[in-house]
Amino acid sequence: MKRLPALASVAVGILLLSGCSQAATFAACGQVATQAAQVSGAINELSSPTPEAAQAALDEVRAVSEKIRDIDGPDEFVTLRDTWTTSIDAFVTEGEKAITGDVSGVDAASTQLRTATDAMIAYCTP
Repeated sequence: MKRLPALASVAVGILLLSGCSQAATFAACGQVATQAAQVSGAINELSSPTPEAAQAALDEVRAVSEKIRDIDGPDEFVTLRDTWTTSIDAFVTEGEKAITGDVSGVDAASTQLRTATDAMIAYCTP
């Protein structure tokens, strides 16, 4: 569970350091980067020592995912955005299960989140 925040931080760092190469996607990619930073911070809290703090972090990630859904852009961006938010939602669901002791789906959700994040980074990288 502790490696998930590190993976998320690396992915978000790459996203934040990357720019958007297409004028039509610049604003959308910038907004995603801002929201991704919030997701990263909240995911880092998932490894909190208390279930209450971990749940609060997951609630924050869920709220940020909703904000990401509101970011508009070209069709390809929207497709990637939707895939990314779906993977965030899956990560939240598996994180909630992990709080109760069922960690069986965390690795798969983490992989899905990493893949979707990588796709968004590739799209927004010049």
